[in-house]
Amino acid sequence: MAFYGVGLDVKVRELNLQFKLSIQQKGGVGLRTLKRIFQRMDYNGNKKLDASEFEQALGAFGLFPKKVELQALMKYYDVDGDGNISYEEFIRGLRDELTERRKKMVEKAFRMMDRDGSGQLNINDLISIYDVSMNPEFIEGRKTREQILGDFLNNFEGAKGNRDGIISKEEFFDYYTDLSMSVPSDEYFVRMMESTWQCPEEDNDGAVKATVQMLLKEVRLRLLELARNDPKLVRKVFSDFDLNQSGHLTIDEVTNMIAKLKISVERKMVYPFFKIIDNDNSGGVEYAEFEKYLLQNPY
Repeated sequence: MAFYGVGLDVKVRELNLQFKLSIQQKGGVGLRTLKRIFQRMDYNGNKKLDASEFEQALGAFGLFPKKVELQALMKYYDVDGDGNISYEEFIRGLRDELTERRKKMVEKAFRMMDRDGSGQLNINDLISIYDVSMNPEFIEGRKTREQILGDFLNNFEGAKGNRDGIISKEEFFDYYTDLSMSVPSDEYFVRMMESTWQCPEEDNDGAVKATVQMLLKEVRLRLLELARNDPKLVRKVFSDFDLNQSGHLTIDEVTNMIAKLKISVERKMVYPFFKIIDNDNSGGVEYAEFEKYLLQNPY
């Protein structure tokens, strides 16, 4: 779509690209910096920028467009046509769509948590994945488990900020599309997702399969050593690693268990290992599954 002619339209794209590069140069703090600038320039507190406020916001990032260019940029960002730019419109104007590789990783992370296939995430989806037992606020009694999980959910609820305790798939993708703007390479984005959600990009990769098989063998052998090969002690070993005494091992507790067993492995390998032991796909390894893994070695 041309604003005032092809030449000016090209200039708008150039200015927008310069703005994106400026944010990328600030790395992970780019979006936070943008929000602070936006709030600081919103003099009347209506959570929108008029043309004058928008011009100052651009200047904070070293961009000083001509008047006609500023008008064209305003039109580009002002999606609802009210003559102002909301923070959400600002972000939407800056960001690009996720590349296919990034999109697949975000989809994979969402599916991993959305065990019931509802297309939404709530506290129940996180309970077995996100362990709060080592959170300082939980340890000190300043926040309950539910409050910490709620805070975690709120991080993904987007610019609209409805804070309803539920993350839709759209909100989850919006969060990572916004974050993606300050991550210049697909490789870095994928590594970040693998580390955050402990899942490899390709489950069927030969190296992944080999590592998971090694984990299944080594973890079992070391757990049996702890249990002194005595079936009666298996429950005690399970209880020792069930840090919050919930009756099942979360993925964080399994990660901690592997570390305590002094087995060195990339975090992204934990989830495929976890999925195999979690027979019923409940999101947690119950004692019966743990016992089966140790004593029957079905894998």
